[in-house]
Amino acid sequence: MIRLFVSDIDGCLAEPYQPYSLAHFQILAGYARAAGGVHEDGRSPALPSLTLCSGRPYPYVEAMTQVLGLRVPVLFESGGGLFDPVTARVTWHPLVTAELEERLEDVRRWMRTEAIRGTRMSYDIGKRTQVGVIGPDPAEVAERVPLVEAYVAEHHPDMRVFHTPVSIDVLPPGIDKREGLRWLGERLGIAPAEMAYMGDTNGDLEALSSVGYSFAPANATPEVRARVDVVTRGAVIEGVLSAYRWCIAENERKAA
Repeated sequence: MIRLFVSDIDGCLAEPYQPYSLAHFQILAGYARAAGGVHEDGRSPALPSLTLCSGRPYPYVEAMTQVLGLRVPVLFESGGGLFDPVTARVTWHPLVTAELEERLEDVRRWMRTEAIRGTRMSYDIGKRTQVGVIGPDPAEVAERVPLVEAYVAEHHPDMRVFHTPVSIDVLPPGIDKREGLRWLGERLGIAPAEMAYMGDTNGDLEALSSVGYSFAPANATPEVRARVDVVTRGAVIEGVLSAYRWCIAENERKAA
């Protein structure tokens, strides 16, 4: 059975810098309400519980959690932190140490003073366990990716660089979406084979390969679309709804 459905936010629930599809959000919130928490009494076993795994910082992911009425802990900063909406508590990944934060601060200073100098890009405020910059021009973002990769390879070779059309993120070793899903699964008592994940860019690839059921919306990158179990016909949140309904049908088929 698919017990947990996990979705990325940017490129899946919404496009960066674009209005939300509120009607689709209402439908997804209805599913989240009906599915409830993983261990809540009276829930339908055919409905996977819903949660999020995003590179966005805590405040944004917490707001999305409230909008959807989620009852399952969510992952922010690509698994660097976990927020439980039931207890209203934040837990940081065990690998977040003072030494790691000092190294991230070095990358942060360089990103602010060198990587985005002379561009329309800005520092992604509010992140603790990774370093990110964002910008509205995909061509400008893409042009800066090799510069960031070169700096990280020289000064922090164990860190990794991920990017989307509007962002570049530097993640420390051991903190990524795949590790975040493993951490979440351990807390909830859910095996990776019982999870479904929806992602759209290279930062999602490892997480997609670690779960039992992998999905991508129609707007996902070619690399992601080639490596998932199901590519939905719909884009963004329409694709998320299609994937979630696929999971319901699969659970009902298995139960029958």
